[in-house]
Amino acid sequence: MDRIGAGGFATVWLYHDDELDSPVAVKALADNWAQREDVCERFLEEARILRRADSDHVVRVYDIGAVDGTPYFVMSYADRGSLADLLEPGVPLPAARAVDLLAQAGDGLAVLHRHGVIHRDVKPQNLLIRSTPDGGERVMVADLGVAKAMLHASGLTQVVGTPAYMAPEQAIGIGLDLRADVHALGAVGYHLMTGRLVRDGGIGSLAVPSLPPAPSTVAAVAPAFDEVLLRSLAPAPEDRWPDVPTFVDALRAAERDAASVAGPVRTAGRSHAGPSHAGPGRAAGARLLPVLLLSLLVLALTFGVAYGVTAYVR
Repeated sequence: MDRIGAGGFATVWLYHDDELDSPVAVKALADNWAQREDVCERFLEEARILRRADSDHVVRVYDIGAVDGTPYFVMSYADRGSLADLLEPGVPLPAARAVDLLAQAGDGLAVLHRHGVIHRDVKPQNLLIRSTPDGGERVMVADLGVAKAMLHASGLTQVVGTPAYMAPEQAIGIGLDLRADVHALGAVGYHLMTGRLVRDGGIGSLAVPSLPPAPSTVAAVAPAFDEVLLRSLAPAPEDRWPDVPTFVDALRAAERDAASVAGPVRTAGRSHAGPSHAGPGRAAGARLLPVLLLSLLVLALTFGVAYGVTAYVR
């Protein structure tokens, strides 16, 4: 077994499961917490939530158990790491790939929401990537250690999350709903498409929340994505997309709009500086040029000012 990750409450190990004949990840509660009944219950609740979700885009749990009083569960192994491994400061991902990754993550979050669970800590590190048999990549939502059932909304007052991605209402400790995850997924999308965080400060930066610059003003992002991403990041929950599927649909629509605008340029095989981007005024001028030349020729023949015409052409 190789250790592949460690956090405040648990350690994750890579293991080969002989029955499944495949690598799996084994998440074990840290020894110093194993004696705390409440922590053990929180740990096992994560496993139960993941098992109930039963989605290709949520980490699957294959087994739950305990060794010497330390609880563990066996889950899917993400052989390609996480979205965090794709990010470099100031380097955006291509929009098409970013939308695909966000849509897959959105599918996983939507499943959790249907099961009454708010994730509350959606960030690139918690969106894992696994290879598919056809050579593609599958995004899986993971790390529900801070997730709570929406049916117990009165318990959703603890400030938990990552400031760069978390919704402002989490910072002030009010009750949350699934639109907190809409905000976090939007913040991940902003990071993927611009190479920049929505905010750089700590929890204090959420005290007076504001929108970041429009994506198209800080990176080579089609303007069609501006309104979609900024709406997901609205400080007030009621101003955001109402749920994750609606947000994902808007992202896909923006991708189609951006492709339709860029399409003629690609099919013509010209650069953005080429003639295909001549504005209406230049096109009209090109149509008027023969008329103007003919008029000049008639004037030259009528008044015999050949020298003047020659000088004008020069």
